Amino acid sequence: MNQQMLFGKAQNKKSNCIGLSIANLLVFLFGLLCFTVFSSYSNTKNGQAKQNENLVLVCGDSKVLIVASDKGNNPAPQIIWSWDAHSANALPSGISPQKFNTIDDCKAINKGSQILVSSSSGAVALVNREDKKVIFYAAVPNAHSIEKLPGNKIVAAASTADKGNRLMLFDLERSDQLLFSDSLYSAHGVVWDKNRNSLFALGYDVLREYKMKQNDTLTLINEWKIPGTGGHDLQMAPGGETLFLTEHTGAWIFDMANEQFRKIDNFPDAENIKSINQNQNGRFVYTVPEESWWTFHVSFSNPEGILAFPDIHVYKARWLNP
Repeated sequence: MNQQMLFGKAQNKKSNCIGLSIANLLVFLFGLLCFTVFSSYSNTKNGQAKQNENLVLVCGDSKVLIVASDKGNNPAPQIIWSWDAHSANALPSGISPQKFNTIDDCKAINKGSQILVSSSSGAVALVNREDKKVIFYAAVPNAHSIEKLPGNKIVAAASTADKGNRLMLFDLERSDQLLFSDSLYSAHGVVWDKNRNSLFALGYDVLREYKMKQNDTLTLINEWKIPGTGGHDLQMAPGGETLFLTEHTGAWIFDMANEQFRKIDNFPDAENIKSINQNQNGRFVYTVPEESWWTFHVSFSNPEGILAFPDIHVYKARWLNP
């Protein structure tokens, strides 16, 4: 083999090595880019999730607020987001803002991107958080709670009123068109249990369990007498195995497995609690009326804290992501 042939093979080998080096470098750089983007996305999502852990929904009068809970000893709320039914363009044409004069419940769904709203003035709605657009509306007499169900359905609790005292089922795609209703005196709370595929509903002195049928109806399968009267708030506890509920004399926890009520550990019990909610860290947010049915403060427990709302008749408060 002559020197020219050896030189040619060496050159080819060198070119191949250079080609492989460049290819490896490109693969490395692409991997680094993907890792950077993914890390940035993950950090953003984790940051948003961490921030949402400390956000609280507060509703009263015609307003729904999202506020920061972590304020130390400062009771002045940091308002992150707000919606007022009386603001210009807040409601679609033909819907009276007066129907939302007394908002009494607010719940975040779809990872906090939408807010369910109910008003005892006679209506319920679903509001987009980003553009504040109302994408669903229905007239509900003395509405006291609202919940999203599978199949794009909405159920509302209509309390004591003419054509009230019942549960009302709607389709999100058809505003203000009633699909089904069932009588429940002083209906005040509704919670969907995704683990059991059941709807739990709270009335004056009973807690009920319903199953949703394919023909857009609700079938009653269980009913329990609650330990008191004037059932008010109903919320799922962290873990999904128990329910928090309040009535005239105080707050309770209902164990769905053994079907028993008991007092809530480490919770500052009181009469006429309007709302109770607990996050994954074990912290409670709750409201207790100071005048008639409203309060000017949102209270926290474990650890304790308080936020002041001197210009709003606050009714309920919920963790944004309980």
